[in-house]
Amino acid sequence: MRLNDFAGLVALKHDEQERCDPLNITGWTIAYRLSLAVIILVAIGLAVALGHGAWAFHFSFFGHHQQVDILLVVFTVLFSAFTILRSHRTVVRLAESVHRAKQAAGRDVLSGLPNRLLFNELVDAEIARCRRKGGQFAIFYVDLDHFKETNDSFGHEVGDLTIVAVADRISRILRGGDHMARIGGDEFAILQTEILDSKDCVKLAYRILDVISSPFDLAGQQFFCGLSIGIALYPQNAGERASLMRLADLALYRAKHEGRNRFTFFEAKNGEELRLLRSIEDDLRGAIENDKLLLLYQPIMSCCGNRFLGVEALVRWQHPTEGLLSAERFVGLAEERGLIVPLGEWVLRRACLDAKRWPNLRVAVNVSPIQFRQKEFVATVEAVLAETGMEPHRLELELTEGVVISDADLAERSIMDLRALGIRMALDDFGSGYSSLIYLRRFAFDKIKIDRSFLESMELQGESAIIIDSIVQLGHALGLTVTAEGIETIEQAHFLRGLGCDELQGFLYAEPLSVGEIDCKYAEAAALDPPALRSIA
Repeated sequence: MRLNDFAGLVALKHDEQERCDPLNITGWTIAYRLSLAVIILVAIGLAVALGHGAWAFHFSFFGHHQQVDILLVVFTVLFSAFTILRSHRTVVRLAESVHRAKQAAGRDVLSGLPNRLLFNELVDAEIARCRRKGGQFAIFYVDLDHFKETNDSFGHEVGDLTIVAVADRISRILRGGDHMARIGGDEFAILQTEILDSKDCVKLAYRILDVISSPFDLAGQQFFCGLSIGIALYPQNAGERASLMRLADLALYRAKHEGRNRFTFFEAKNGEELRLLRSIEDDLRGAIENDKLLLLYQPIMSCCGNRFLGVEALVRWQHPTEGLLSAERFVGLAEERGLIVPLGEWVLRRACLDAKRWPNLRVAVNVSPIQFRQKEFVATVEAVLAETGMEPHRLELELTEGVVISDADLAERSIMDLRALGIRMALDDFGSGYSSLIYLRRFAFDKIKIDRSFLESMELQGESAIIIDSIVQLGHALGLTVTAEGIETIEQAHFLRGLGCDELQGFLYAEPLSVGEIDCKYAEAAALDPPALRSIA
């Protein structure tokens, strides 16, 4: 049932909906049967009367004889016939309405697919069939990759069109006995029946990934959509519906965690690890809401290594059972589960509050692509600055190349608005992508940060050294500050200083430090060279 069919059903008038009540159907059924009985009795009476050559007949059912006029007979017959026709037509129509309503209750309005309620019934029926006759089946949990970004960037209308298009493509490649349902926003489930072994599931999973790999033409734009799949088998993994669906969801979670756009089977040995990840997700939500995260700050030094220029804020999480977790352990999880925006706002607000302790230092904050593409992002930054009293020229927002590539027009407008507020913009991981030079010319960045991978493999006379030299020269030609991060040895520092790098950052100078440790380092720098700190502001 498609959206327009369902809309027609929902638009039933109030009085017609009332007549769908089972009591009304029963009433019309009784009227139908009584009227039919009256006609039968009249027909019998007429047959008897005509057999005696009379125009009247007698009812003996009432215990006495009563003559009935021919007009009364005709009226009775006509009224009963009308009642029979009306009753029959009404009962049929109302029964059809009830049937359609029951069907609609099990259907997703947007995609026309079965919903979770109907899918549960289908799985229960398949379990009962397999228990009687033997056999196997599989549950697929399917989730679109980065669907929230599509909604946030292009609007919910395009998101709805994507859901419908994905449902249509996958439905076309399923066998007649298989069933697909929409069980959540961008989540689908598939019941693959009558499988011989897991190879049948592998074939279907590859067909799904292949059919989705082609671009979608929606609302005048072309989109690419990826998805992840988790698979659980009956009876190998579980013998009950609830358990099967939970295990398929865990397998999906693993597919997401391992990189997306892939499928994974549930494996018992991974169950505990996945449950831990789910637990971390719940804990992370509470940590953000209850201010239980913490920020560390890595110093950013001048090229000579003796001037304290600023700090980069790095979020950490002291998990109650897992210990201190770095951003790499939970930022990806926050992006997947829709927590990156509140996490990013928490980091920005906390960094601006801490920055008030160091009046002459710049504070760099990393911005997630999802966070940056929020329509309210610029307004949020402005509100945080006003709330905390942070000077805009001391805030530096670091973006990766992926932010500007996905929606260049939006990125350009947002960057210009942020720079108009006085905020500095930095392009992080420069040189790691494909279009850095193109976008560096288009967008108004103040700084580029050389990707640390060049330093990890740097040979002072090798290819990486040549690339770093080119990046530094390019940055200076465009009037940009050039920062190198990930510096761990004195040799690296000397080499970068010789190339003319403006700022240096890495473990050679300091690991990420707590607020109190930065307080001490700031006080030491102020005592040794007060004019230097004053010149940074």
